[in-house]
Amino acid sequence: PAPPLLQRAHHTHPVSHGMHRLLLATLAVSATAALIASVPVLNQEIRSNGGKVGFLSRANYEAVQSVLPKEVSDNGTLEVVVITHTEDIENSVKNGSLLAGLYTSCPTNDDGAFITFGSGQIAPRASFFTTAKSNDPLDSGDLRRAWDAAIVRAIGEGDYEAIESQYYASNQFDSVGAFTCSISATDFPFPVAANATGLLRRVLDSKILTMASLGPFNWGYQGNYLESPLVGLWPDYAQKIFNQFNEAYGNDIVLERKFYPGSTQVMNSVLNGTSDLTEPYWTVSATHEGEPRTQNFDFSCTVLGTESCFFTASDTGGGSSGNDDDNDKFPSWAIAVIIILSLLSIGFLAFICTLISKEKNGKPLFYSPLKVHETKGQKESISSVVAP
Repeated sequence: PAPPLLQRAHHTHPVSHGMHRLLLATLAVSATAALIASVPVLNQEIRSNGGKVGFLSRANYEAVQSVLPKEVSDNGTLEVVVITHTEDIENSVKNGSLLAGLYTSCPTNDDGAFITFGSGQIAPRASFFTTAKSNDPLDSGDLRRAWDAAIVRAIGEGDYEAIESQYYASNQFDSVGAFTCSISATDFPFPVAANATGLLRRVLDSKILTMASLGPFNWGYQGNYLESPLVGLWPDYAQKIFNQFNEAYGNDIVLERKFYPGSTQVMNSVLNGTSDLTEPYWTVSATHEGEPRTQNFDFSCTVLGTESCFFTASDTGGGSSGNDDDNDKFPSWAIAVIIILSLLSIGFLAFICTLISKEKNGKPLFYSPLKVHETKGQKESISSVVAP
């Protein structure tokens, strides 16, 4: 018969198959827990396997371009996909068509369908104008000064704070007060109407302020430009600024939006005088036809700054109901605990398998001094009994 230890090894051998299955299951849990929850992990995935990331506009991509791998068109691995409606981007992230999406702030995530994380980039927002040209009908100097005066009053009188608080409470919108102008009204007087020139003169005479806009698109709580009247954060903020402007010049001016499908068309409408200015959500750091916007346009005081937000699919896959209790969501700390316990389990199982293998080969890792001593004592007892 086989030695006892070897017999035990033979009996234990079938269990090792169960351990092997457990090991595979543990590895599967670890892999499931390895979700994309940071810019470095996102970039690693894009560099290794390529990936599509969705943006609402090209300018939104350009605001975070410096923290992402190069595009496919630049011999890189990132595919930039511009999708104009938030619902379409979110559904594409959920179903895996997109590796990630990016908004200027994080999406509504009541059902825990997404993992959200900041880009680490602050993007200032402002309205853009054609450059000031003295004695030119399209001179934007006075209009820009009037719009600046309206912006600092909207901020100084609490409109910015009220809007941010409202949308933080409803949608967790979080911005940064990245203001390039002081909020002192005395520092920014409105140009006198009687002396107005250029575009401001045209606005005051026509009683129409023409604002170039993207769309009309539905950007969720940030702005639904398909509704009438418009609803959302950016329409609300633009209206507050316009109210300050209108009040300064008699409350008889109408705000009229002209919609264009892309950023290039919007900016060109400002350059050629079709529009007076852009919406205040315009990204300062983006480009126009391959050149920095700031080198070819004038821009207003910034109205706020945003840290753009990436979002990827979570382990719920969007299957959770919006009525689920928050305690039912799988917290990130639990994922970390699973990973740590999984690694410890893998190490323990590897040790057990090694121990069994050594015993099967007759080379156990551990010897029992007690059993060796007892065997020696038994031999001595037998010897003393047999001895003459």
